[in-house]
Amino acid sequence: MAKCKICQVKGFAIETDINGLCSDCATYFYTSMQDDLKILEQSIAALNRINHPAAALGRLDAAEQALQRIRPYAKAGLVKLPMELPELDAWLKSMTEQWQEE
Repeated sequence: MAKCKICQVKGFAIETDINGLCSDCATYFYTSMQDDLKILEQSIAALNRINHPAAALGRLDAAEQALQRIRPYAKAGLVKLPMELPELDAWLKSMTEQWQEE
């Protein structure tokens, strides 16, 4: 019996690919996840050099949205993030606090 690593759907009628993903979860993984990973990496790079609070908060929002979509795949070990997940969460939280104060 197959079980998807992401959505945990299982059953005899469920087929998973080589990565253990059902067709619904595989669609995002193969078509959109690389775009979200690129957004996350670009946002991190931009946040290290931005000086304007509105721009920083926009980049933080983009990074957090992308990470939210990537998170289950990272937890399943299917994607390598720029930092370990707990470290990335802490870094985004500290950046958010920093820019909201300004």
